Amino acid sequence: SPQAEAEVTSLGRRLQLSEENLDRTQERLAAALHKLDEVEKVADESERGMKVIENRALKDEEKMELLEVQLREAKTIAEEADRKYEEVARKLVMVEGELERAEERAEQAESKTRVLEEELKTVFTSAKSLEAQADKYSQKEDRYEEEIKSLRNRLKEAETRAEFAERSVAKLEKTIDGLEDALTSAKNANLELQATLNQTMEELNSC
Repeated sequence: SPQAEAEVTSLGRRLQLSEENLDRTQERLAAALHKLDEVEKVADESERGMKVIENRALKDEEKMELLEVQLREAKTIAEEADRKYEEVARKLVMVEGELERAEERAEQAESKTRVLEEELKTVFTSAKSLEAQADKYSQKEDRYEEEIKSLRNRLKEAETRAEFAERSVAKLEKTIDGLEDALTSAKNANLELQATLNQTMEELNSC
């Protein structure tokens, strides 16, 4: 019937829309996973950068320890100079030069340490930001999975309704075929009756 055909057509359109929505959702999910992979790569690079910075900081600490050793040596030389008055001037100049260089190196080391601390703060901030982004993408991924699950359930429901509609249409078509056969038989019987009636009327008129 026209109503059944309209329902089948409507179900077909709804099924097609569900499939299209599912395709779009899968594309969005793939894009989100790709972005998540990129974020993880950036996080790995930041981690490697942090290790490099930590190694640099360790080297600076070793330099500071070396400077402290040199400073102690300078103090020892100064003490020896006190004991040897005749060599005070020469040794004092040497010690002052060494101290000056040691202080310059210490200042440079402190400056580098401050720079490294700032870099570490920046790296930690970036790492926290990346972790927040990763959590955000993970939440989006969960939401997309729920949407896909819902769409699959709706698709399954639409398929079930479409199958039921197809069975209903088949039954209706079978009923219509039976009615058409009955109508044909009735028409033939009516024609035969009409022919018999005409013959009877002709016989009556001829008497």
